[in-house]
Amino acid sequence: MSQSYLGLDIGESTVKIAVVKDGRVLRLCAAPLPDNLVRDGRVTSPDALAEELRALLRREKISTKKCALALPPADAYVRRISVPYMTQEQLEVNLPYEFHDYIQKDKDLYFYDYAVVGVREENGASKTLELLAAAALKTAIADYRVMLRKAGLKLSVAVPEYLTYRNLISRYESMHPEGHPLEYCIVDMGHRAIRVHMYRNGVYETSRTIEYGGASIDALIADAEAVDPHVAADYKLANYAGAQEVPACRDLYNKIAVEILRAVNFYGFNMPESDLRDIYFGGGLAKVSALMDTIRGSLDLKFHPIEELLPAADEDGECVAAVCPAAIGAALETDGRE
Repeated sequence: MSQSYLGLDIGESTVKIAVVKDGRVLRLCAAPLPDNLVRDGRVTSPDALAEELRALLRREKISTKKCALALPPADAYVRRISVPYMTQEQLEVNLPYEFHDYIQKDKDLYFYDYAVVGVREENGASKTLELLAAAALKTAIADYRVMLRKAGLKLSVAVPEYLTYRNLISRYESMHPEGHPLEYCIVDMGHRAIRVHMYRNGVYETSRTIEYGGASIDALIADAEAVDPHVAADYKLANYAGAQEVPACRDLYNKIAVEILRAVNFYGFNMPESDLRDIYFGGGLAKVSALMDTIRGSLDLKFHPIEELLPAADEDGECVAAVCPAAIGAALETDGRE
């Protein structure tokens, strides 16, 4: 009998939790984190974060212990590679060398994993393997394991953030075998940054990070309205006194829209056979209508909320589903496990 798993996504300003069993979302919740507890994708005080998690689980009455962690980009490298056809044993030896452009430390300090996403053949013989490869620092995984244990959780699997969305796509396509897109652009409208992820035939292709996020808009509103950034964040979401229309914010919206357009165009340039038509938006900034209107005016794509790709949640979880896709996708990595 399958068990429930807790998907965990630790963001710069918010921690997101999803409890999933047999592909169904049983619980969703999101809670703010103290300032600077997570900075540049790194946990600055594991003990303090463990206490925050323990208190959140107690408050939400969540008893699931097995945890699937969404690894932030700062802790995991993911890349598409092509290698000559070889055995599994040969791959395990050669895989670390495929990350030499990314990893400056001793290659033995990392965990490596891969998935075969294609095989190219010539004259009926397999010549090239197309792989999706990942590397994660062993000490980072060990630190997460200790921190989660202090929070009352057990780390069962760690999934690079890029691949959590792949799990969402795979489940969505299994539920909609006909009529689903062949390509997906998924935009995570985060607090410190915006990340644009590309997927083709259910496989991760590439990402681009835009160094603007909700915090950037909060700072502009705070300056214009002479309020604290936390108050400005509330002004932003409620559009209090037209806060979303501050001229400096309008300028930033245009910059964000241009950067997303560049990411889409760059993907199309590198994938001449691409016919990308669908773009999905999640994260807190996806609720800022003035920003979304600006982006919509810049892209000739069909816009979707990220919720369309997510399994249905209970009524309490629906209100936070847009900020929880990575937590859900991490938990789906465990789908069907005992």
